[in-house]
Amino acid sequence: MIRAAVALAAAIALAVPPAAAQVRPRPTPPGTGAPPGADPAAACVKLKDVDFSLTPDAPSLIVSAVAKPADKDMPPHCLVNGRIAPTIGYRMWLPLATWNGKFAQTGCGGRCGDILDDGCQIVVARGYACLAADLGHKGTFYDDLWAIDNVPGEIDFGFRATHVSNITGRAVTEAFYGTKPRYAYYFGASTGGRQGLVEAQRFPADFDGIIAGEPAMGRPGASPPEVGPALRASVAALHDDGKPILGPDEVMMVHAAAVAACDMDDNLKDGFISDPRRCGFRPAQLACRAGRTSGCLSPRQVMGLDQVYANGAMPGSEKGWIGAYVGPNGTPGRYRWRLKNPYKYPYAWIFNDATNPDLRAFKARGGKLILYQGWADEATYPLHPVLYYETVERLMGGRGATQDFFRLFMVPGQSHIPQVGGGAETVDYLSYLEAWVERGRAPDVLHAEKMKRLARFAGPVTYAEFLTPDNVAFSRPVYPYPVQARYKGRGDPDQAESFAPFMSRR
Repeated sequence: MIRAAVALAAAIALAVPPAAAQVRPRPTPPGTGAPPGADPAAACVKLKDVDFSLTPDAPSLIVSAVAKPADKDMPPHCLVNGRIAPTIGYRMWLPLATWNGKFAQTGCGGRCGDILDDGCQIVVARGYACLAADLGHKGTFYDDLWAIDNVPGEIDFGFRATHVSNITGRAVTEAFYGTKPRYAYYFGASTGGRQGLVEAQRFPADFDGIIAGEPAMGRPGASPPEVGPALRASVAALHDDGKPILGPDEVMMVHAAAVAACDMDDNLKDGFISDPRRCGFRPAQLACRAGRTSGCLSPRQVMGLDQVYANGAMPGSEKGWIGAYVGPNGTPGRYRWRLKNPYKYPYAWIFNDATNPDLRAFKARGGKLILYQGWADEATYPLHPVLYYETVERLMGGRGATQDFFRLFMVPGQSHIPQVGGGAETVDYLSYLEAWVERGRAPDVLHAEKMKRLARFAGPVTYAEFLTPDNVAFSRPVYPYPVQARYKGRGDPDQAESFAPFMSRR
């Protein structure tokens, strides 16, 4: 096994040019596509009169269609609001004169119940026609009430809404521009990442390329593979009677100890851990002992921390617990609602769907899938995507047969929500996917950057205002799993070209 690992790392080192030689994809100028006729704005208004009620599998109607002028983020576009029977709300953005001939669809987050505008607004600036949906219900980000005694709503949330939104989005795009889109892409993170995996598994003909980020998926092989109970158990482990057993200062003490123990696993002291699976840190190392009663952990705190790591959180993720598990002032964090949820996830069966490793139909159709996950994620546990990818490899017949259509990228130091002091979590995933789908250029290495100013939207795409050289703190290459980036021992550690591919020995 060791010889095979070394041989593979050597092959990758030969096959992949140094990071400095990689041309980082940048958004290409959008095309000049426009609806037929002399007045695109008028065509937008008329779109409301088109009858979509007989669209097979996705009967729908357009509620409003309004021509919008350009602003700092987007070109002039047609803003469409509509409904897919019976209860799915959707929104589309259609460039009036700069359509690139492609359709994109983005996912939602949390429990959905609302339409997230940011992802579509970002790609519309690149010429895409784009759709976002609420997955069939109205509610708040952490609202579970919609699922009670609502099996049709659970089905919409689980898989139907994403699929029929694809049908609707293509139909509206064709009706507006008078031609079908040349390519269709999906991108989403968290719940949106789960949506992407389910699309590849259940509806392999919907998209040419899919970006599934930090998916809210269960643990493959578990029975049932639910994601919710593990996170709930982590929150409960750090609380007694609804009150946190650790404050932010103690959480940061644990974080500092974990990083100090394992920071050099990539040959560089950079403040985060490249592969936490190899980290030997244990909370008991900080336990209070005779003569040491401050700056240490009580037996109850050690037990709670052990449980969190056992549930799936990784050493190095602790900074993300502040705000999520523990409030900044020692109050319960934003996941405290999980402790009081009496319904115990009425739609837990949905997470079973995202763990199906049979992607043969998606591959046969020529689909490409990029799955990414942060090693320091406190909300979607990193080993779930790793186990899923490894299961797909076994089913597909090996790494080569898998990586020709599906690649996993594990990002060191990335939490669920980008934060100050984290890893290089900003990647132009969409350009890499376009290059793979349209030009056959597989993503052998990604160029990732840490931004000084955190983007106002955390996901697979980023507003252009943040993608400027003066906003880059440092950069790193990210290689397809299981290959990692390792500092060469020379060169500027803030530059991606100072790193090389390395096969970790677990």
